[in-house]
Amino acid sequence: MTFEEVKLCLKQRFPMLMVDRVLELEAGKRVKALKNVTGNEIQFLGHFADYAIMPGTLIIEAIGQAASLLFSHTSCKGMEQREFMALASVNDMRFLVPVLPGHTMIMEVKILKMTEEAALIEGVASVEDTVVARGKLSFVRMVV
Repeated sequence: MTFEEVKLCLKQRFPMLMVDRVLELEAGKRVKALKNVTGNEIQFLGHFADYAIMPGTLIIEAIGQAASLLFSHTSCKGMEQREFMALASVNDMRFLVPVLPGHTMIMEVKILKMTEEAALIEGVASVEDTVVARGKLSFVRMVV
């Protein structure tokens, strides 16, 4: 998926859009997405001014957005316009290596369990084949 196709599937917009491209997608099973981390992103103004590091919460957000793209292409109960899968919990998350401006972060998400109302995924973020973060996220269907 291109960046424009990603924007059509996600509700997030600048500065919270954390997926630039989808590299692989196997509906109902897994997705591999890419985020180019650039030094001019707003989070680097204060995290940290002298040594820019991608915040862990935004790494989780990137994994969650990759999961959302997978959910939108998974045949379960169809999503209506006002529905989305909201992050419900973060489990066993580990941050192993800092993500810095100039890195290309790859998010790989695998569905562990999915029902019509909830999902559990395993997410791994890596930079140049080095795992930088990993954990499990659960999601629940919400209506706005």
